[in-house]
Amino acid sequence: MRTISPKNNNTRALLVKNAIELFKENGTASVSVKEICDKAAVTRNAFYYYFESKELLFDAVGDWVSETSKERITTISGDASYYRHLWEIYHAYLKTQIELGPDIMNHVCFSRTMKERSDTYSYIDDELAETMIGLIQKAQEAGQILNPSPAEKLLWTSYALVRGVNIKWCFQWGESDLIGETMESLNDIFLPAEGYALTEADR
Repeated sequence: MRTISPKNNNTRALLVKNAIELFKENGTASVSVKEICDKAAVTRNAFYYYFESKELLFDAVGDWVSETSKERITTISGDASYYRHLWEIYHAYLKTQIELGPDIMNHVCFSRTMKERSDTYSYIDDELAETMIGLIQKAQEAGQILNPSPAEKLLWTSYALVRGVNIKWCFQWGESDLIGETMESLNDIFLPAEGYALTEADR
């Protein structure tokens, strides 16, 4: 089993960061491994130490999406409804993906499918799932959402809907309304009470 030292881990992160910058500037198809290495100031051997190919680099970009999005999630407190706090979590990930663009996100989905990791292409880890389930339960208890299904079931059903809307956005190269369609899907499943539905103001 390969041991990754802190220094090596920094090199991997540097490759991912610089690859993302190049992909956003020039498109994924036109960026070569050599260009990524040159921008990151590392050798091609260093690149292939971490990634078997450029396509499999996108698997690490998927991890970057998760890590970056978690950093964007604001502290769950204040006057907003429990349902809107739940939306803030989803919203953070959607915003990160929109900033990367459908070209990069298409490759992320493809790479994870190639590695038979499609089932783990989830930005909801155990800790975040626990938080989100708690928010759903509180929203139900407060009468903010009217769907009485178990909170855990609602979480994973809502995640499946969000993921589906996201895949549609990728495949349509960003032509669909990722934020608007996601809000509509969440409203449809959670059945928010009057005054609690997500609206244009929540974009």
